[in-house]
Amino acid sequence: MAEDANMLERTVLTDSELDGVLAEAASLDPSDPVRQEFVNRVNKRAKGKSQQQSVVPTDDLTLRAMYSIRAHMLPSHIRELLANRRLKIVNQAFYRIFDFGNRHQNDLMLNADTKEAGITNVNSRKLEENNFFLLTSIILQAASGQNAEFGVIGEALRNGEFSLKNGDKVLVQPSSTRMFDTTSQNDVLRGEWKLENPKFIAPQVEIIPELKLPAPAPTGTFVKLVLVGAGLCKA
Repeated sequence: MAEDANMLERTVLTDSELDGVLAEAASLDPSDPVRQEFVNRVNKRAKGKSQQQSVVPTDDLTLRAMYSIRAHMLPSHIRELLANRRLKIVNQAFYRIFDFGNRHQNDLMLNADTKEAGITNVNSRKLEENNFFLLTSIILQAASGQNAEFGVIGEALRNGEFSLKNGDKVLVQPSSTRMFDTTSQNDVLRGEWKLENPKFIAPQVEIIPELKLPAPAPTGTFVKLVLVGAGLCKA
């Protein structure tokens, strides 16, 4: 997913979603060349509009808008399929439930995985062809038993470390699992860590989430990992 100077064509967005994209661009660091290029292009477009039609920034961005502003990072053939409406952006969530009892370190997705309802919806820990997935948040929950209700991770898991790779590309550096302790938060799902800088996960490349603990988890500890964001499917 090499970055280049090409931006997604306007035909991919509706006017309301473009408003969200503008707000997303405004939130980027002023020195970011992506922001500078996008703002320059928007300013040119804005000159032809009445001053009464100004854009009102909003933090409530749709996933599609968040995806579209980063679409310049996608391969050219994917951008073309989007522009021609042969692919569309949709909300997606990929999950894996893992028996972590008596373990202190393990990948939470395995290359031997096959889709099975209630276990995982990903084969071989790889996304399907052409599905470039924009990861916007990560949910890590735990339960005492596979059929028990999943909730905020307990103390045994809060002292651990989580990391995420896409092949050799590091998406999340080893980070404290306390990021998933949402006990005192009301604006997120239980165990949700919203990423300030969403990351693309490439298709047909292994997704490698790893959990490390200082001591083995109690017997019967099940962990649920959910990767939330926006992906692509045939229009």
